[in-house]
Amino acid sequence: MNKKTKSSKAASLKQRFLSAILNGELGSVEDNGVVVTLKEFKAYFSDIKTQYIDSFLPAATIETGQNSVSHTKFVFRLRKGVYRVHEDALEAHRIFMRGDSGVKEKQGRYFVSMFI
Repeated sequence: MNKKTKSSKAASLKQRFLSAILNGELGSVEDNGVVVTLKEFKAYFSDIKTQYIDSFLPAATIETGQNSVSHTKFVFRLRKGVYRVHEDALEAHRIFMRGDSGVKEKQGRYFVSMFI
């Protein structure tokens, strides 16, 4: 298990997921962004033994026709079991992990200051 992404009990699954993507531990970089399969996701987060593991990516899917990320919607479904992570979600998490003062997280939501 990776100490950075799996050891923190306070980290949400979203935080762990985005950290794993940014650390290159999960997903693959393709022409259109970082792609992760449900199978890879479930294998990586094998410590989660609830049905939540099956619904996390589908629940985080940005609806067809939409392009903007939100605190709960941050992946695009490419096809059954295959998702692309929205670059804005990765960038917000990258800024948050650096500890920039303009980004705060509250209950899994990122608040980015206009001054970053």
